[in-house]
Amino acid sequence: MDWTAGSSAMLAAGAKLKARTGEDVWLGVGTFGTAADPQSGLGACYRLTVEGVQKDIIAQSINTGHDVAGNQFDLQIGAGGAGAFNTCAGSSRSMYPGSTDAWGCQYGGVDSRAACAALPPYPRNASAMKAAGDSLVALCEFAWDNHLRLSGAGKPAGACKYNPTLLDVSRVRCPEELVELTWAQRTDEPTSFRASDGHRLAGFPNRDKTCQAQVPGAGAAYCMTRMMDCRKPSGAFKDNVHADLMVVGRKLVQTCTDDGYTRIDVQCGCYDCYC
Repeated sequence: MDWTAGSSAMLAAGAKLKARTGEDVWLGVGTFGTAADPQSGLGACYRLTVEGVQKDIIAQSINTGHDVAGNQFDLQIGAGGAGAFNTCAGSSRSMYPGSTDAWGCQYGGVDSRAACAALPPYPRNASAMKAAGDSLVALCEFAWDNHLRLSGAGKPAGACKYNPTLLDVSRVRCPEELVELTWAQRTDEPTSFRASDGHRLAGFPNRDKTCQAQVPGAGAAYCMTRMMDCRKPSGAFKDNVHADLMVVGRKLVQTCTDDGYTRIDVQCGCYDCYC
């Protein structure tokens, strides 16, 4: 949960980065995929310029999948959608108590800021989140307040289909402040935090295209979509990364226990490194 955009940890990391480098950005993580990279982009950081968002976002890809390939980034935000493999709510083993009713669309989550208030504020194991000063309700509201998501209310494609448009996406160096939260770092990083022609994704800068998910039946090209899966990300499984592309001691994304904060050290402290 401390990887979620707007968490106390992410805000503190962003403040440290600004003090150290002058870069004033939001920090985050998410799901991304590209066939142009030997491990589909896992562990890489991308600088996102998003229409309507006050600051650029530097986000690390900790998860991947066939549904996020190419010119889209799926940012982790509060109640951004439980996805295909939901363990956020709805069962006795879910991270949060209660049914899925308050969580909105399976892909996209709640469709208004007001709906955030109905979410359970804390996981079943609540102590770590309370100690951090976070709540799911506040994280959900942060995403709306900072235009990290849009509402589909009254729009032709319906609820949860509307997303901010990506104006620029470039691979950049992962800030140390972000890596300290994910524990994953690539050996082949760019040297700069700034977007550059040699590291931009194909089709960017985007000067004339609108996020295509607004059109019924279309994909999510040029969209910043959102997620919050409450699951171990694919970057935490050793089969999904190449050892030579990852820094020693930072080879895998560190997953956590069901409180959403306590790390499980998978580098490598359990049988066959499957933790």
